[in-house]
Amino acid sequence: MVTRAALALCALACGARPHAAPAAMGADDVALYRDRAVVHQRIELTAPRAGATTIALRLPAGVDPEQVLVTDLGELADARLRFTGAIPQAAPRDAGAGEAEEPLAAEEAPPPRPRTVPLDAALEVSAPHAGRFALALGYTTNRLEWDAAYTMTTTAARDRAVVRGAIAIRNTTGVALHARTRVIDAELGTWRDRSAEQLRDALVGAPPSAPQVEPCDLGVVALGDGETRVELLAGAAPRTLRSVLVYDPIGPGLDHTGAIPVSDPSIGTAVERPGQVSESFEIERDPRASRGLPAGPVRLLERRADGSLELLGEARLFDAATRVAEVDTIAVGTAQGVVGHRERRDWAKDDDRHRFSEEFLVTIRNARPGPVELVLREHLYRGQNWTLAYHSVPAVKEGSQQIALRTTVPANGSAKVLYVVVYTW
Repeated sequence: MVTRAALALCALACGARPHAAPAAMGADDVALYRDRAVVHQRIELTAPRAGATTIALRLPAGVDPEQVLVTDLGELADARLRFTGAIPQAAPRDAGAGEAEEPLAAEEAPPPRPRTVPLDAALEVSAPHAGRFALALGYTTNRLEWDAAYTMTTTAARDRAVVRGAIAIRNTTGVALHARTRVIDAELGTWRDRSAEQLRDALVGAPPSAPQVEPCDLGVVALGDGETRVELLAGAAPRTLRSVLVYDPIGPGLDHTGAIPVSDPSIGTAVERPGQVSESFEIERDPRASRGLPAGPVRLLERRADGSLELLGEARLFDAATRVAEVDTIAVGTAQGVVGHRERRDWAKDDDRHRFSEEFLVTIRNARPGPVELVLREHLYRGQNWTLAYHSVPAVKEGSQQIALRTTVPANGSAKVLYVVVYTW
């Protein structure tokens, strides 16, 4: 997006060149994705007469000139951009030592590199009559980056915690921005083959590849040069915090996101954390307050009587794997006297019916003198088209490939959890 200060309006001479109209910014929009930002710039201008009018403007760094689109002409008859500065070509590929550099084939040629300095352009429009008009430009830049981070602060009672967060936005476009700003925790992906209609769609929500991602609206934000911090969850009420044990033997590292499940029988049999059960704290989510919040690291802190803070544990909040979870858990250490064991008891594939199934038995042994409540976290890593055909204890979906099964393990005893998952394609 371009602000009032960034628009370099030129007073062009009458006659051979059209008159330069003054421009003012209207409602602008920035959508921050993981890999780039989509900018929607509204420009208001005054045409002194019917016909051609030109204004000069400066586009931020990181913009590919070939992908700047006029997304809305308004009442104007025509509009186009003419770039007044030199546009650098992509740098040649480095040749190996002692090797002659060969030209890349057409299909192997890399896309042009985004500019690292602001881009001067002239906006040439055709007005049907004298008066005020508005149009909109859309483009992307990779020079607006962001990160989110959270803290949970509890007291010595460890029964409630306050969640706070912040987004740090780094602007290295060379242009100060001022716009309604939204964060969308997904990648926009390859843009070169997308249309103006898709660009407009991206400005108002998540990309088609991630329709479940809700935008986090930060309101109107002034993004000057460097870093700007925007607070999240300001004034949020304390939430219930309670102790729980978690057995997560596999982790999300094997997750395959494709529609066709991976049927290799060796996958998932090697346990990443054999037997290890974690002492954890579980905190309830506030669905309304947390809707659309982007993923980021979280630290659980305990405030002592003297006001100092002690770090209890670290985890992540709002990752895709836990996007629909009702609670968040933070591990604070290894549980003593409690161990888990995971065993695959059956594996079957039916190509004719396009089905693949697995059966698992998880055993938890508790050597403590009292019963313990345990969350068994399992990752349905073979694919995203799955259903639970059977589970011996209550199961809750936490993400597209993650479930939580809860059980109570008696004192000096054991508990078994059996479940069957069926994948289809």
